[in-house]
Amino acid sequence: MSEAINWRAKWQHFRKRSWDEIRKSWLENIPAFPSRGAKPDPGLEKLPSLLALETTSIPTVFPDLEGLRPNALWEAVFLFQKCAYAHLAAQRIGQEGMHCWSLFNAYHSAYLGAKGMMTLLGAPCPNVAGTQLALDLFPEPATKKRGLSTPYFSEFKAIRLPRLEQRNVWEGFQRLLNISEAKCWNLPLREELLNLSHDAISPPRNHFLYKAAFWPIPDLIDDLLPADLTKLYEGELDPEEVGFLIRLSCSVYLLFEQLLSDLANDSEAIRYQMDGSRILANAGQPVLQDYASFVVQASGAV
Repeated sequence: MSEAINWRAKWQHFRKRSWDEIRKSWLENIPAFPSRGAKPDPGLEKLPSLLALETTSIPTVFPDLEGLRPNALWEAVFLFQKCAYAHLAAQRIGQEGMHCWSLFNAYHSAYLGAKGMMTLLGAPCPNVAGTQLALDLFPEPATKKRGLSTPYFSEFKAIRLPRLEQRNVWEGFQRLLNISEAKCWNLPLREELLNLSHDAISPPRNHFLYKAAFWPIPDLIDDLLPADLTKLYEGELDPEEVGFLIRLSCSVYLLFEQLLSDLANDSEAIRYQMDGSRILANAGQPVLQDYASFVVQASGAV
């Protein structure tokens, strides 16, 4: 049972890292995207070199595998696009007056964003042939003496995990957020996310499914006005507040976008993928007016 697992010890295998160094490694491993929004091919869970890896219960450092880093970056980009899709879906549903289901969908955007940001920071968690792994793609300091053909990072660590539940992912996400330095981040939003208890993030979404009488906003029978949706964006990132899941979605998405945009500044291939994502492609549209207001508010808090 996951309750008996020391998850904190599992995530502490991941050590401090610098986004400036990570982005240099990614720039050496840009995948060959066949089209905008293409699915990772083959992806980490089907990568032949990873399927052939022999792991043990002891976290182990291995030399790089063929295709590992390009596939990991491709998955991070694809998760960003999925995160943006769910984020826009939440906005659209909310604008139609179904505010409760907007909250529900907003959680899924945040969850996809958390997994994607973990991958972008070098901690993908693929299930490889029935074995749940966490991979640390940056377990070592960047190479100090580099020749022209020497990569910034040339090893990775494989850590076996039990079955991952959503709260375990949130704990891992907070660990990666805490140990990573990135100048492009909105630091107040980062601090708000770090100040949450990982155990408190999923229950507001779970209540919709598992508490028969739970429905936090009176829109079950009749739609509400868009102005009522705007109120959900106000206040602090507090699991006890009705608008918590909306703010969680906005905060995770924005930090994810900031990292990937920073990488896209030096990669036309990444920029092309990002520009076609749902939020950036629809920037300025009325459906995103509340999110746009959130971004302005968050920018003023920097």
